[in-house]
Amino acid sequence: MTNIEGAREQNKTSVQKQTIDTSSLNGAQLPRDLYERFIERQQKSADLLEMVRVETLPRLEMGVPKIGVPELSGDVRTEGGEDETGTTDSDAETGSVEFNATDQSYYIQYDLKRDSVKNVISDADSVADIILSHFERAWGNDIQNIGINAGRTGSGLPTTFNNTFDGWLSIAEGNDTASDRIGTGEEADASTMPAYDHSDGSGTAQPVNTTMFNGMIQTVPERYRDPDDLVFLTSKSQVQSYAYGLTEREDALGVAALLGDNDVTPFEYDIVGVSYWPDDVAMLVDPSNLVYGLFEEVEITQLTQTDKTMERRLHSRNLIEGQFDYQIEELQAGALGENIAAPTLS
Repeated sequence: MTNIEGAREQNKTSVQKQTIDTSSLNGAQLPRDLYERFIERQQKSADLLEMVRVETLPRLEMGVPKIGVPELSGDVRTEGGEDETGTTDSDAETGSVEFNATDQSYYIQYDLKRDSVKNVISDADSVADIILSHFERAWGNDIQNIGINAGRTGSGLPTTFNNTFDGWLSIAEGNDTASDRIGTGEEADASTMPAYDHSDGSGTAQPVNTTMFNGMIQTVPERYRDPDDLVFLTSKSQVQSYAYGLTEREDALGVAALLGDNDVTPFEYDIVGVSYWPDDVAMLVDPSNLVYGLFEEVEITQLTQTDKTMERRLHSRNLIEGQFDYQIEELQAGALGENIAAPTLS
């Protein structure tokens, strides 16, 4: 089993068929069983969300304590019991990674038309399941897009999104000012993920190639370089472009790439093409190091008797609203690849 499959399997649990009625979708917050179903199915609806770690936040603001592990944490004593170096103790550094979903409320509205359910749906439970299933797919899709791009220049998201959220790439680039991050002793700056510049030295971006993958691997501190844990995250177009380049090789690897017989794994590391991932950057990381925290009070409201529902012949107007935040648990345990040229079409 590859590390990608393993990560996805960890996020998949069996969910029993649950009875959902419309009253379950119109209250202060989702009942616990439906919240758990919502968490799982939104993950399944988006490729990256299946791999990252999802945390339920019991509070809007939470600090996760972190103990730094530098190159050497301890010291030695002499035979007489004194510290060899003259120090009085050996303390590990401590810090924190902060989740803050305050003022980060997100909602999706879904208007279900009468004609969509007339003569098709036989009972209220089926209608409720359709509504919740739609929210699960839509929420998962949006969460992945926001989690990748929010807070970055040229993200393609509305300005209000960039002013409200910082996604994983934004955090990796140093936009998490609330956390007290601990370095490893190998890097001077613990507030950003180590980065490899893939330009030609004159600022011209270069295409995805073996040189880039090698450079990113070499940028990750050696203690974190495990092909069983780390994967390359990039856009699906960049993965296709790289695989196409391999087909031009006149050897067994080229034939295998053309026929799709082998996964694309430079230096034994998997490459994952991710929807909404920008073309100009890549990340080498353990996906479980990327965290999506969802505040446990997810609310769904259903309106059936309003002027709007009557005028537009709606079965119901449904809204889901929740608060969430993104984090990277250990910034130093990965690497960014920057200044990557756009994928070629031929």
